[in-house]
Amino acid sequence: MNYGTIKYYDIANGPGVRVSLYVSGCRNHCKGCFNQETWDFCYGEPFTEETEQKIFDGLSRSYIKGFSLLGGDPFEPENQLALVDFMERLRAKFPDKSVWAWTGYNFESDLLTGKKGDPEVCMRLLKCIDVLVDGRFVEELKNPDLFFRGSSNQRVILVKPSLEKDEVVQMVSETDRLYLRAFLASDEDDLFEMLGDEQTMQYIEPACSREKTAEFLHKTCMGSANAFAIELKDTGKMIGCIFFKPLGERAFDVCCMVNKDCRRQGYATEAVNSAFDHAFTEMGAFELSASIDERNEPALKFARALGMKFTNTVRVGGARLLTYVKTKGNK
Repeated sequence: MNYGTIKYYDIANGPGVRVSLYVSGCRNHCKGCFNQETWDFCYGEPFTEETEQKIFDGLSRSYIKGFSLLGGDPFEPENQLALVDFMERLRAKFPDKSVWAWTGYNFESDLLTGKKGDPEVCMRLLKCIDVLVDGRFVEELKNPDLFFRGSSNQRVILVKPSLEKDEVVQMVSETDRLYLRAFLASDEDDLFEMLGDEQTMQYIEPACSREKTAEFLHKTCMGSANAFAIELKDTGKMIGCIFFKPLGERAFDVCCMVNKDCRRQGYATEAVNSAFDHAFTEMGAFELSASIDERNEPALKFARALGMKFTNTVRVGGARLLTYVKTKGNK
């Protein structure tokens, strides 16, 4: 296998500062590809043991968050064979560094079915990857604001839970400790821990039954582009959720809740700041607002800490709600 380049201080391909390897060889030949020279399997330099050691040396620095694997396409059959042993060594040597990869092939129909390369080798390579961005680049769907991908048809997939749950788990964004992702049917127990808890629901509505939680999950959360689960990276537990309710053109009302056992640890701040960034870029939001019961002092304090500004007071039923707003200009 040949490679085109190695970037030892990359900030464009995954979160944080990363080491990135661009392998050579790609048969997709997407129109508008930014890296067409790497279509040629002979482009660049041979990938050797010396090359591997240079990558390991780069990853050993404490400020390097992870490794990114791009191309070309690392999932071309020839590249899979050349990469799999190296990637397994990398994972064993740096278990706490995140691994991202990009492919023009489809996760389910091309990779999981074994259409590309040896099925066993492909699965071994997938198990070395935390996040996979899949799908061909489509120039007509290009959007520079998208989260680490070039066109809106491409998906950001959490590989491990997708393999474990046998369903595609799409990621919205990532922080040091959390994933924001789409909701899954398997989230029901964790969601009920919050919706069924009187303390958590005190200023929202009466605590939900198990049946009402299941109905809310399936009808409101799953499949929605505006509902995100908050997952702990180290355990896979869903510890919170964030909802964006459209209010009008480029405006959303925001609601966030976190499991009471996970509060006062900074998770909500991590998650909401990341969700706000997503809303202002990929969702095209200009204004985000939160209506908070005046008695809910922790939530009011949290809104102010996020940089949200008080705008007005409204009455809903017997409650007096204070509205806080954040706009794209002061995010």
